[in-house]
Amino acid sequence: MLTYLMPWQRPCDCRCPVHHKRTRLTYDEFGCACTIACATQPLTLLADRWNCALFLDQAGYLWQVPALTDGTWDWGNAGEIDTRHDFYHASVVIESRLRELVHVLANPEVFNL
Repeated sequence: MLTYLMPWQRPCDCRCPVHHKRTRLTYDEFGCACTIACATQPLTLLADRWNCALFLDQAGYLWQVPALTDGTWDWGNAGEIDTRHDFYHASVVIESRLRELVHVLANPEVFNL
């Protein structure tokens, strides 16, 4: 079995002009054009009803990145979801579930998967 690397430990593989072949430690860096499928992107939930994608940062906090009409992502306006967000209460549940999924994926032998 391959050793699991956290997304922020992996080099960018999506040809982003800012991060290509480098690690990505910040998600809202100016000029970032990483795709949701980039190796540096954590487990991501596409939330089309919210017009964004949701993911956990290195500290395990829920972030959102708005979707743009051309199918790319507005990384300059990405940010942590806090108590002022319209869907904050729903986001608490989503954050918890994403943490559980990350744990299961990183430790499949514990769950006999």
